[in-house]
Amino acid sequence: MGDDNIDCDLGTRPGVLLFDLDETLCDYAAARRRRLESAFRIALRDVPAPQWPDLAPLIDRSIAIAPHGDAHFPDLLRAAGCDDPAAIDEARTWFRRHRLHSLALFPDAKPMFAALRATDRGARFGIITNGPADIQREKVAMLGLLPLVETVVISGEVGVAKPAPGIFMLALDRLCAPAADAIYLGDAPAIDIAGAHAAGIRAVWMNRTGVAWPRTLPRPVAEVTSLAAFARLIAALPDRT
Repeated sequence: MGDDNIDCDLGTRPGVLLFDLDETLCDYAAARRRRLESAFRIALRDVPAPQWPDLAPLIDRSIAIAPHGDAHFPDLLRAAGCDDPAAIDEARTWFRRHRLHSLALFPDAKPMFAALRATDRGARFGIITNGPADIQREKVAMLGLLPLVETVVISGEVGVAKPAPGIFMLALDRLCAPAADAIYLGDAPAIDIAGAHAAGIRAVWMNRTGVAWPRTLPRPVAEVTSLAAFARLIAALPDRT
């Protein structure tokens, strides 16, 4: 598959467009790395420059141990040359207080919404995201997404998470739409695409890195490498009758 690549018949243009949040609309992975780098620089600031570790593999190890937490910071940073408990505590405190540090939408996100609105003024948009209610709500508000969508469904609020079809069905219920009239865009094959497929929703895979599709999972109806490509894909579909 590749940019604007259709694997099977996408059918007519949907009345409802549903989106994953992290790694689909916003670049959480890049923001997480910048946040970890800032926290580690705080902890290591008094370590002599010649003894500074390479931060890239240190960040990789941190993400591998705990993608979202900081409990492992003391052991990780001591091994990296920081033996000051106060500096480590300061780094952990900064990390927790700046949980959305440098988080941003992908540059083509807002232009995509504008293009989709121009294509079909009657279309309705929604976001379906896993995660704690407070964090995901803060993200959506900070990123300026609330005026762009009709509903936001967060697993931490509704008690069901992707890939369970129930969270997709809840979004459809809120938008008063059948599954056949929706398309969902997400980046995680086993969570986003398989979940939408189980709910009977056409699923498009956001594959920015060009990885191969897992053979054990049901295939998406299409694959795109950017949000701009997704907008083009939707615009090319025949109108609903």
